[in-house]
Order: sequence, then structure tokens, then C-alpha cells
Amino acid sequence: MGKVVAAVGLSHAPGALAFPETAQPDARKRTEDATRSLGISLESSQPDVIVAFLDDHFENFYRNLCPSVVMGIADQHVGPADQWMETLRINKKTIFPGAPDLAEKLLGSLVAQGFDVARAGACEYGNNLLMPWKLMGVEQSLASVPIIPVFINVFTPPLIPYKRAYDLGEAVRHGIETAWPENTKVGLICTGGLSHWPPYWSPVQGGDPPTDPFLQRIKRFQTEGKPYLKEDPRLFIDFDDYEVEMAKKNEYPLNSKHPLVNWDWDRLFLDKFSSGDIEWIKKLTYDEVEEEAGHGGHEVLNWVALLGCMKGAKSKMLLYEPVVEWICGMAYQDFLVTEKLN
Repeated sequence: MGKVVAAVGLSHAPGALAFPETAQPDARKRTEDATRSLGISLESSQPDVIVAFLDDHFENFYRNLCPSVVMGIADQHVGPADQWMETLRINKKTIFPGAPDLAEKLLGSLVAQGFDVARAGACEYGNNLLMPWKLMGVEQSLASVPIIPVFINVFTPPLIPYKRAYDLGEAVRHGIETAWPENTKVGLICTGGLSHWPPYWSPVQGGDPPTDPFLQRIKRFQTEGKPYLKEDPRLFIDFDDYEVEMAKKNEYPLNSKHPLVNWDWDRLFLDKFSSGDIEWIKKLTYDEVEEEAGHGGHEVLNWVALLGCMKGAKSKMLLYEPVVEWICGMAYQDFLVTEKLN
């Protein structure tokens, strides 16, 4: 029987690595201190394995083949993907062990529980894992701890309902507790959100077809995948520049007056999440989140899955920081599981 020993959630805005200096110094320090605090929680729990609820930013899955939920099962995974190296200011890839035997058992349990989770092999990570990992300061301390990624589609509608994401988390917890060897110590992490209007194409937010020239390019990448980068090798360099310009003007797409962070909705979500208000969380809808938190706001599906995995337990909000410069409401949440076990 696996035992959850840590559970944390945090935002993964690429700007925190790609252009951290654009944020106000005090805000940047608060976010980095909160991130490190979550890293200490994971370290101190000494997990044998980490299950990560993530969303794919078109590193592995594209509009031409995008499962709703995918588990990566391989000896190891790697990050960042090539297109993110320069953008995230990372000059060396990290190899993450993958615990394929445990992943197989968990996948089997999920399918038996009625979740048609797709199998992937070795996966590539982007800012979804690399930003938290580096700023949590756990690259050395947790280097040998395998990570099992559970990817939830958040950028290619239709998306799974929020209730389904909660139920998925519950099913993951059931698999951990029934399919894994006794005394397996499990750390949980979710990343993404909160309110967030990133420079990806969204049919609702960006128009279909998009009129913005950059969104026309990114839509092709989202649809065609990495082969498109041979035709447009500067896409992710320009992605960075576009994002910075969006932040300066506080609008998405550029030249449309739309604010990039909705801190009122973010704080409402965090209040409900922290208190374990399961019914409110389950009743979230695609339309509500799309309107209030943006097309990137659907990354809270990862948070909802984590809450399901924690059976609706209460948690502590370490920090909420609306960082318009990173076009993201930055949130940091800790279930403080190790303290409760001691």
C-alpha cells in the first residue's frame, strides 16, 4: 500500500525562468521563497516516487493526436524539450527517472476503475516541470527520485469536465493505495495556472481562424507539431518576445484590450481549494474558467486532480502573487502532509 507523504501545487509560468527580472524585485523574491518552501516540503518527506499532475505544452501531443489523459511510462523522461532550451535559459537537459513498473501498476488500476488513460513512452517536459523543479531547488536532492507524469489536456478542446478531473485524482489515490507495494512513500505535485492568457492559440480567445500573425504561426505548431519548427525555427524565441510584449500592454492577443491576470477569481479558487470545498470545485465549468481565468486557466484541472488525490483535504496557501509581467496569477499551495504524519 502506497502512502502519500507530501502534496504541493504551484504555478509554472515560464517567465519565472525565461524573464524573471521583469517582475518587481519584491514580488520575484516572494515567489522564489514560496517555491523553495514547497521544495523543502518535498525533500523532507523523502519520497520514493513522485506523481506529477501536469499539462503538456505541445512538447509531446498535438491537435492531430491529443488524448484527454496520458501517463508517461518509461525508464526515464527528459526536459526541457529542444524548443524550450533557449527560451527558458537552460543549457543542459535533465534526465528524470520514470519508475515504469509502478507506472504500469497505476495505469492498470486506472483503466480497471473506468478511466481510459492513454499510454505514452518517454516524454519531454517543458516549463510544466522544469520551472518548478529548478526554483524549488531540488535538482540535486531529488535527482534519483522517479517521477510518473500524468498529463491532462488543457489546451485542445474538448477538455474533460472538472468533476472528472477530481474523480481522476481519487482514482490515482486508489491505485497508489491498492496497487503499489506496501510503504511506498509517494510525493504528489501539480503545476499550472492560475488565471493565465499565454500566447498559445485558443479558438475562443484567439479567434478561429486567428487574425494575429503570431497566433497563426503557433496554431500551425499546435496542429502539426515539431516538423513545423523546421520551417519556423524562431517560433519559440518569438514566443518569448510576444509574451513580454503582452505583459507590457496587459493584453491578449496583442492589440486587444484583455487583462492577463484575474486575481479576484484566483483568490476565490484558492479559498475554495484551501478549504477543500469539493462541491464548488466539481461544479466548475469550461465556460466559466475560460471567461474568468483564460485559456491557460484550464491548467487548474491539474489542481483539481491533486485535490481529488488528496480526498478533498484542506491545505495551506503559502502565497498568491498576481505577476502581470509573467502573465500569470502565481499560486503556491502545501498540504503539509509530513507535518500531519508526525
